[in-house]
Parts: sequence; structure tokens; C-alpha cells
Amino acid sequence: MDRRRTHRARRTFLLSTGAVAAVALLASCSGGSGGSSGSSDKSFTYWSMWQESEAPAKALKQSIAEFEKQTGITVKVQWQGRQVLQKLQPTLNGSPAADLIEQATANVQSIMVPTGTAADLSAVYDQKVTGEDKTVGQVIPEKYQKLGTFGGKVNIIPFTVTNYALWYNAAKTKPSASDLSTWASFLAYLKKQKEAGQTPISLDGDIPTYNQFWYTALVVNKLGPGSFHAAAGDKTGATWDQPGYLEAAQQVEELAKGGYFVDGYDASKFPAGQQKWATNKAQFMLMGSWLPQEVAPYAASGATYAAATFPNNGYSGDKLASADIAGWVVPAKSDHKAAAEKFIEFMYQKDQIENYAKTSQTIVARPDVTMSPVMADPQKILNAATTLYNSTDSVVNDYADWNTKVFQPLNDKLIKGKLTAAQFIAQVKSQSVSYWKRNS
Repeated sequence: MDRRRTHRARRTFLLSTGAVAAVALLASCSGGSGGSSGSSDKSFTYWSMWQESEAPAKALKQSIAEFEKQTGITVKVQWQGRQVLQKLQPTLNGSPAADLIEQATANVQSIMVPTGTAADLSAVYDQKVTGEDKTVGQVIPEKYQKLGTFGGKVNIIPFTVTNYALWYNAAKTKPSASDLSTWASFLAYLKKQKEAGQTPISLDGDIPTYNQFWYTALVVNKLGPGSFHAAAGDKTGATWDQPGYLEAAQQVEELAKGGYFVDGYDASKFPAGQQKWATNKAQFMLMGSWLPQEVAPYAASGATYAAATFPNNGYSGDKLASADIAGWVVPAKSDHKAAAEKFIEFMYQKDQIENYAKTSQTIVARPDVTMSPVMADPQKILNAATTLYNSTDSVVNDYADWNTKVFQPLNDKLIKGKLTAAQFIAQVKSQSVSYWKRNS
């Protein structure tokens, strides 16, 4: 499989909010931490989220071969693809069919955490990385660790990181650091570009999650991490009355009605929007760090991709960046937990994780390794951030059904100019109240 398909698959895996909402939670909670045969384990079963033909699988196969050579432990790997957790789910309360999987936070938090079917992997952070003086916990920044920790338990050991940022072709578009620093200065820059005949922003408006990036980022960078999440989960709807939510909606309305988006964004089909961006018909895209690889087959000659974190919108707290993680998960009732944990530790050896980063052109959770040059800006953004928030402010993790049924349809109308900001707030509040009455 070529890299374009690999990165499109990664984007689909991380952003398929409907899939999270559609998977029913396991009916009964499983207690206990499950079995483990201890250090005598000679094999374990690993179900990967990748297909065997994909670039990440190539790197993983190399690591598996080296792990088996060094430890004598056999890895029974199956390349299950993106539905790996859905395939594993029916076995989680009994004897899990796999001892190790990779998974994104939203799926683990919505499916495994509430049912107690994800093992607490806290002890892995204390393990020394083979051949090094540091522990696993010392090579993974705490801000990444927090994204995989739920209720004080480490249910995901972060391995890969996706950064969401404003992408542009630095060979054609040359904003200053000041232009990108605040929403007011960024909007002023966009206005100048529009007056000069440029199209400021591209967007594939048929993808609700892409449309949602804008409102979520504006709210969080105005009111702080957790603000959109708080409004989503407020059964009274009162949180939506706070001025910041309307102000963010007004900013989206200004983009939509001010002609800042590329022509046809509200009616075209993916990937028309990103094709226009990649061929210099629009200047910016707010997108995950998979974007440069995904557009590579049709990118304009000489493109030099750069990324900037979303502008501050009035928030006075920590320096923010938007990120999602995917990482290692062990079922609570795994019979070969020790061997699976040994493999996790092994994958953080510098040569192993660096090979993965370069082969897959992915940001990895160990920032001291050399990654693909195209990931340089996202890596700088993540390194500079004090606090990370995920692309939906954890709403998909906890309120996926609300997000799909209430927020996204209304947000689509807002960003396409079919609702005013005031109408949007009124409707999201009233529909949220009705939704929570039906679902509480």
C-alpha cells in the first residue's frame, strides 16, 4: 500500500467518530486485573491496527523479528486493520483473543475504560528501556502520558501522536510569527490576503469532523481545555449561555459569510478541498499531521509545507496544542501480560521507535528521536506546548453520540453559512437539553 493510502487510513482511524458512537458498550463490567503467566511467558498474541502491506507494518515486522531474536519470545501477530478493537471486544470479558493491540484514546475510553477491560500499564513506565539508562516513563513526555491515563490508571502507553495545526505552503504563503500568534492578527492577515486576490482557507465541508476542527479550536483557545467538553456534557444547556461560546460561533460565521473559504467548500466532495490546497488554490488548511503525505501524489511542484499551532483566541493559561495519541493497550484478562509489556518496553528503544517514525513518516511519542523532515513543524509545536487538548476536546471520548447527532449537524450549517451564530447557539442548547432528557 502506498503512503497516501496509509495516511488516509490513519486519518480515518483517528477521526471516525461515528464508529465510536456506533459500538455498543459491553453490558457487564469485568473485575480484576486478569491473569498473567509472569516472566516465563514464551509467546503472546498481538493484533495490529495496520494491514500487512502498510508502511507502519513494515517497521513493526522488523521490530518483531529483532524482539524475538533478543528475547526468545514469539510474537503471534495478526494484521487486523482499523476494526481491531471491535473484533476483539466480544472476547474481552472472557479469555481475550489478543494480548496486545494498538488503539486511539477515543475507542479505549468509550469501550474499554468503562468496562474495566483495559489493563493498568503503570508498571511499564517504571521499566528500563533495554540498553539505556532511562525508563519508558522518562522517554515519553508527561503531557502525552496524560492523554492515555483515565481515572489514575494507565490504559494506553502513547506510541504515535497526531498534531492538528494550520498547514500552509511556505514557498507561496509567508505569514510572520506575529500574523499567526492571535486570532485577531491571523484574521487581519487573511483579510489582506483576500484583498490581494488570494483564497485564505480550504476545507472539505462534506466531512463533519473537519468542519468541527474550527469551532472546537476557537472555543478551547478562548476558554481553555475542557470548555467544549463541559458544554457538551451539560444536561441543563446552561453552559452554552456563556459569552465565549457565542463569540466562537460568531468567528466561524465571519469566516463563512466573509468569503474566507475556498469556492465550493460547502458542496464539494473530499478530497476536492485538500486538492485545491495542495495545488495552491488556497493558502491554509486546519488539519492533522497526516496532510502532507496524503496530498503528496497531487501536490504542486516545489511545495515546502509548514505548520503553525492554532492562534490564541484570548486564553490566558498554558501554551496549548491540539493532539491525539494512539498507543499500546493490553486487555485486563490477558494470559500473557508480562510478555506483552516486555514488547511495549522494547518498542521504545531509540533505534526501534526511530525506524518506525521514519518508515511511517509519523510523529512518535519519544521526542528525542529523528523523525521525517515533514514532521519537523508539528514536532516543534508539540514540544513547545505546555498543555495538549485532543481534536474534539475529548468530546468524542465521552459524548460521541451527542457529537454525531446534535453538534455536528448544527456546526455543519454554521460553517456553511446556513445558520447565524445566535441561531447555532440557541439550537445546540435546545437540542442538547432534549438529547440529554432522552439519554439520561
